[in-house]
Formats: sequence, structure tokens, C-alpha cells
Amino acid sequence: MSRRNEDYDEYCDPENPRIIKYDDIVEATQRIRPFVANTPIMAAHTQREFGIYIHYKLDFMQKMGSFKERGILNALHLLPADKKKLGVVMASSGNEGVALSYHAAKMNIPVIVILPMSIPIDKMQRCHLFGAKVIVQGTNLQEAQKYARALARDKGLTFINGRDHPHILAGYGSMALEILETTPFVDAVIVPVGSGGLAAATATVVKHLKPSVLIYGVQPEAMPTFFNSLESDEPIQLPLQTNMADAVSVNSVGCNAYATAKPLLDKMLLVKEDWIARAMLHLLEREKFVVEGAGACPLAAIMGNLVPELKCKNVVCILSGGNVDNILLNRCMERGLASEGRLVIFRVGVRNDPVSKSNLMSLISSGGYNIHRHFQDNSWTEGEEYYVEMKMVCEAKGLAHALELKRTIERVYPCTSVFENEPFNDKRTCPCYIKKAS
Repeated sequence: MSRRNEDYDEYCDPENPRIIKYDDIVEATQRIRPFVANTPIMAAHTQREFGIYIHYKLDFMQKMGSFKERGILNALHLLPADKKKLGVVMASSGNEGVALSYHAAKMNIPVIVILPMSIPIDKMQRCHLFGAKVIVQGTNLQEAQKYARALARDKGLTFINGRDHPHILAGYGSMALEILETTPFVDAVIVPVGSGGLAAATATVVKHLKPSVLIYGVQPEAMPTFFNSLESDEPIQLPLQTNMADAVSVNSVGCNAYATAKPLLDKMLLVKEDWIARAMLHLLEREKFVVEGAGACPLAAIMGNLVPELKCKNVVCILSGGNVDNILLNRCMERGLASEGRLVIFRVGVRNDPVSKSNLMSLISSGGYNIHRHFQDNSWTEGEEYYVEMKMVCEAKGLAHALELKRTIERVYPCTSVFENEPFNDKRTCPCYIKKAS
């Protein structure tokens, strides 16, 4: 049986990966420049806080909220006229599907978008809004891609791998050209990594024009697919683990992206969930940017103190997208607050009478804490006393203030209090932790 009759994509062939060339990126940039925003680069308001001269590339300001439309536009413009008339099909985890739906509609190209079942409802609705036919299929992106390739073969449509097609990757590289045009003094660029396309394109441009500039890739510790592939010296697959950086949480790397990026990346970094949440919170509070978890990964690496060698250097952090749904955003903000000790989550048993409950509330308020929310769980008996479990979420000024609340509650309620957020659920937590965590 011919390979072309199997589940085969000639543009993304692991046995014959296509290396992205600098000239391809220059041509793509000229092709798409009239249709994409040359997004600004802004200096961080908190450079002294980190000891690094941070500059944010604000690509979440693209029309569809992410860098993905750079690649989508290049791929659509390179389609032959007959292929445009028949239409395209793409599997997506969200951002690329939204970008494809919007720009294909403007070019009168029929579109089918295959979305995995885990896709946020908001992104699915946006694809519908722009006129795409949406099919939900598969539990992850890889399964959705397999279905999309089969559908393209059956209906004679053009399948575009939205994360690894060479034309997609070439379009991504336009951002790197903008970075070097705007910040020629840059010493390092930190790039969020999922399948690896953006990192591959960025490294191709930067290492061609300024080889001394460092290129660091960063991805969630929960899904270290690209990191582990580099460690293993070959592309690998991992079981999918959900986390707040959903746009870069993929269980396999792009063969073209991997082959292109492998010799060019200076370092790969892994960031914890709490760091991503803190980075999202920081960007919202201090910079007034709403950035999704994937886009916050570069700052998370800095906040996690993974790049001490970049102290006093000019560093560009690519904020790649801002498409985070409201429910997830609220969860991320609360986790960021909890990670910084500004939200304290605990439960405590008190006697089931008005005076005991009032004493608990008075104890909390007298320490300068604000009760964010609370609720009462079922009663239970101990001897002749009736108790209830009060579940509390309190606002504190910071880690030191939060630890003070923990010590106070544990002193007054020595046998019934349990603190849930890290590091407060560790009975060995002591005041010395403040120095370690700062």
C-alpha cells in the first residue's frame, strides 16, 4: 500500500523533516505583513524587582489574540487557487483554529476545524462565530489530527498541520524579525514551547542575524514533551496532563520544529504550575495584561529564578497569547494569590454555637485578615460536644502575614485545623521558610 493512502502527511514526515530556512521566513514576513499587526515591545514596569531588563513582545494583541495567525495567514496565502476553492481542514487545540476560521472567512475559503473534547467552550464558539464547520473528535490534539487527515483524504480537502507545517512555521518567524528590528540590543529571547514551532522559527531568525543572542525555550513541568525529546535525542510522546498552560500542553512534538530547533536552542526550561499562576497574576496586576498560561511561561521562568545568568541583561519575553476563558482565568488568579500567601485556605473545627463561630471570625479580623469566603460543613460529635468544620479562604498581605495566621489558628485550635495551600500544609513549616521562599 502506498504511504499516501495511509495516515501520512507529506509536509510533516518524521523520516524526512523539513528544516525551516531564514529565507523562507523573510519571504513569509513580506507576504503577511499587510495583514498582521506589528505588535509592540514594551519594557516591564518591574525591571528592578527581577534584576533583569525585561521587554515584553505583546503578540496577544493580534486580532485573534495569539501569534498563531502569523502562520495561518502564510499557509493560506500559499494555497493554490483550486485548493482554496475546495477548502481546508485543521485540527486545533484552540488558538490556531480560531485564527484559521477568521482569516479563511475573509478569503472565502471553506474551513473545517477538528477540536478535541477538552477544548474550552469559548474557543469552540469563536470558531463557529467566524463561519467554520466545527467537529469535536478525539481526546487530545494528536487524535484530532489523525481524524482531520482522514477527513481531508475522503473529501479531497487540504489538511494543514497547524503546529508543524513548514509554511506555518515560516510565518511564525515574522515575530522574531520584528523583535530584532525593535530591540537590536537584546541579549536573550525566552519563548514558550509546545510542539516547538515558535521556538524553531525564532531561533532560525535570531541565530542567523545575531548568533550571540541566547534563545531559551520554556514549557510546563507537567508536560515536558519538547524538553524530554531533547534529553532523549529523539521525538517522544507523553501521556497528556492537563494544566493551566493548555496552549502548549501537547503530547508530541512537531518533527519539522524539532529538527529545526534542536541545534539552535541554547536551553530548555521547565516551570511549575504555581510559577505560571504567579506570572499570570503579576502580568495582570502590575502590567495590566491578560495573558494565557502559555504566554506567561517565559516570565514564570524568571520568577522561578531559573535564569540567574541573565541578570542585568536585556531579555525579551514573548507573550504569545491572551485567549484564556473567564473560568480558568479566575482559577489561575486565585492559585497565584495562594502561591504568594495572599490567599490562605484552611479548615478548622469549632463548636456548633454562635459564640464559638463569632470568636473564630473575631480572631481572624483582629489580625488584619479579610475573609474572602467561607462555608460550614456538616456537624459531628466528639464526646458530648457538637462541632462543625468551617472552611475559610482569607486574604493576607503576603507570606509572612499568612504564616502568622497559620500559627495563631493552630495555637487556638490545635487539633482541628488543616491548611491546604502550599507550603502551609506542611507541619514543619516555620518562620525560616520566609527567607527560602522570597
